[in-house]
Amino acid sequence: MTVPRSARLAFGASGLAQNVVGTCLGVHLFVFYTDVVGLSPLWVSGGLFVATLWDAVSDVWMGRISDRTRWRAGRRRPFILLGALPVAVGVTLLLAPPKGLEGDLLGLWFVGALLFLFTAKTVTQVPALGLLPEMARGARERVHLAAAREQLGNVGDLIGLLLPPALMVAAGFDGERELARDAFAHAGVIIGALALVALLLTHRGTYEDPAAIPASSSLGEALVALRRNAPFRVLLGASCLAALGLAFVQAMFLYVLRHVMHETDPAIHMAAFAVNALAAICSYPAWTRLAARRGKPTAFRLGLGLSAVAFVSVFFVGPGQRWALFGVMVFSGAANVGFWTLMHALSADVVDLDELAHGERREGLFAGFSALLRKCAFAVAAGGVGLGLALIGYEERVAPGPETVLGLKLLFAGPPTALVLAAWLVFRRYPLTREACSELRRRLRRARRSGPMRHTVARERLAS
Repeated sequence: MTVPRSARLAFGASGLAQNVVGTCLGVHLFVFYTDVVGLSPLWVSGGLFVATLWDAVSDVWMGRISDRTRWRAGRRRPFILLGALPVAVGVTLLLAPPKGLEGDLLGLWFVGALLFLFTAKTVTQVPALGLLPEMARGARERVHLAAAREQLGNVGDLIGLLLPPALMVAAGFDGERELARDAFAHAGVIIGALALVALLLTHRGTYEDPAAIPASSSLGEALVALRRNAPFRVLLGASCLAALGLAFVQAMFLYVLRHVMHETDPAIHMAAFAVNALAAICSYPAWTRLAARRGKPTAFRLGLGLSAVAFVSVFFVGPGQRWALFGVMVFSGAANVGFWTLMHALSADVVDLDELAHGERREGLFAGFSALLRKCAFAVAAGGVGLGLALIGYEERVAPGPETVLGLKLLFAGPPTALVLAAWLVFRRYPLTREACSELRRRLRRARRSGPMRHTVARERLAS
């Protein structure tokens, strides 16, 4: 069944809600609280560590809860509705701390608001991702649905990145903290409102499969099923390796801009990020056509390969070569789309295989567990960058010498390229080809017509 365009837009709106909040916090939150609000960096680092750890663990539990929910209104969509307003409130509170708070009280506000927001985001985003396999059954429709979410997510990236500095410029910011603080408070209100409207649109315009069988197995049984699901293991391993490489690049990018390309103007930094996101937005039609013609696994592999090429381009762009810089940003933006979009579309096929084997729909657990490991990968990347900078002799506020600049290039290109190529090699073992997926969907339709399923495929079929 073809997914209506309005439903694609509604599903994609969940990506906008996630990214407009996530990008704003990822780019601006640390600097905002340390340089504008005046909170100790130790409080900010500690709060982010605790909140990120909680966010990763809660993803699995939220997926499990939504899988087992038996409400008449559905298993996924009610949670999106319940969490929409708390997301808006959370981002508003986080970016508008009371002006009278200082020291430890301010730190407690920061940690509390962050935990509240991350919990609300988990309540909405894990069930939203679980909708994809239910809304779209065919391979083509799954790619289009995943692309809609990632494409609108890139729109959210642009808004989250550019809105706070744009509001500061509009307010006549000249270094005054109070103006910056007010600009971020207004940004929090606007971003919260956008996220709220987007999530309400997702709840209103999406739908669930009424024939889906809620999960009833124990958590231990479910985890055993995940471990025995060979395509899931391959996809998860490749995704985590690639996510680790991409996170490493993101953490290193500003160092390369400043010290390798000698670009210290914040406007150039923002423009580079914006060009990258715009290129990603424009490339989705090409990736969906490629996946339709050559299959999702082939498109996924190509995305990984092109990303590796983008990383090593750091050796071919030098100081003052802005056109080359923006060309690389266009190329890398389009290349990374293939990985993120196809990852979600491939996950939907893995869920079908699990249903055929066990007679339950566990999209939430798959989405939550995948999110857990990807977030752990991002955390590992953050630590890896710090270790790598120390090993090459990088010193803060000290102009790097030629050896350190070479070390920055190697650090930017080496580990990410190796990780992405490792992901490509791991994914070569992925068994669900286009033909296998067609046969899988045929068997699943036949099994559903025959009534409730009770482990209709032998364990060895999962490994085949």
